Amino acid sequence: MTETNTSSQESATVNALASAAKARRRPTGPSWMATIAIVLLLLVILLATGAWHLQKRYDNVGREVATQIQLFNNQVSEARAQARQAITLADAHAVRIALLESSLRETQNQYSLLEQAWESFNKGMEDSMLASDLERLLSLASQQLRLSGSVNNAIMALEAALSTLVRADRPKFSAVQRAISTDLDRLRAAPVIDVAAISARLDSLNSLITRAPLLVPDLKANSVQDLNAVARNATANEQAASSGTQTAPVIQSAGANDQSLSWWESAWIRSSDWVLQSSKKLMTSLGRELSGVISIQRVNDASALLMSPEQGAQMRANLRSRVLTAQMALLMHQPAIWRSELAAIESSLNTRFDPKAVDTIAALGVVRELAAASISVAVPDIVDSIAALEAVRVSEVGSKSGN
Repeated sequence: MTETNTSSQESATVNALASAAKARRRPTGPSWMATIAIVLLLLVILLATGAWHLQKRYDNVGREVATQIQLFNNQVSEARAQARQAITLADAHAVRIALLESSLRETQNQYSLLEQAWESFNKGMEDSMLASDLERLLSLASQQLRLSGSVNNAIMALEAALSTLVRADRPKFSAVQRAISTDLDRLRAAPVIDVAAISARLDSLNSLITRAPLLVPDLKANSVQDLNAVARNATANEQAASSGTQTAPVIQSAGANDQSLSWWESAWIRSSDWVLQSSKKLMTSLGRELSGVISIQRVNDASALLMSPEQGAQMRANLRSRVLTAQMALLMHQPAIWRSELAAIESSLNTRFDPKAVDTIAALGVVRELAAASISVAVPDIVDSIAALEAVRVSEVGSKSGN
């Protein structure tokens, strides 16, 4: 019992001490429940404030979204209206394009018809123009052959016609092309007269006639003789000077070799040499002058010695005119006139001019050479080409009249 009481007392003592300790640890401020309540109240206030702000912001965003949706709806309405207008315009354009396509097809059909008509018309016009050009070239070639006998010019005209036909490439003119080719071959094979060379020989003959001296002195011959005399005197002076310069060393050498002779013997030798050289010069000059004054020659026509200087000049002019006539006969291919003019020139050279003069001999040689040349050559014609072109023209006229 005692132990039980003791333990009860001890328990009571412990409980009293525990209660005292709890009493000592109890705080003096508000309790923890109040603190939690305050914290919860603050949280509620914060949450309410945040919710209000969120609601306000949500309302603003909703209003903005509604405004944008309204704008979008307005734009969609405008776009629909524009789309309807575009569809209307597209339909109108499609109708217009269809009309334009139909008019384009009609225009193309009309253009093709006009092109066909123009091709047929142009083909006829080209054939007519080609025939006219060929006729002009063939007429030119025929004129060159008949009037002047110029084979080269006729060949050039036919070559131009042939090149025109080759470029045109018309089957209708094939016969004309073959005829022109045949005529070209015949013309190229024909002999050709060298007119340029013969004309040059005629010019040289004219110059020789101008320089050749007559049997009697005339105006031209006097001037030529004066020039020849001046030339001869100049040549004689040069020869004399050269002979003097050549004899002086001889005399000096002779004096040098004869130093053993006396002075009067040396002077005599020099004097005799000088007299000998002077006499030779004097005789040479006298012979030259006398040969120019006196001449002996045989004359077949005595009237040639009675010509005056004016008549001699007139005769030279007549001979030059005959040379010009012979040149015209060469160009015109007239052999009769050619031979008669050259014969007259040769007769005048034989009877009126000095036969010993170099120019007269050269002029006679040129005249005989020209007289031996033939200026009459058988020139072929181009009748086949002209006939072929005429046949094409006749066929074209017949086809037009038949249509």
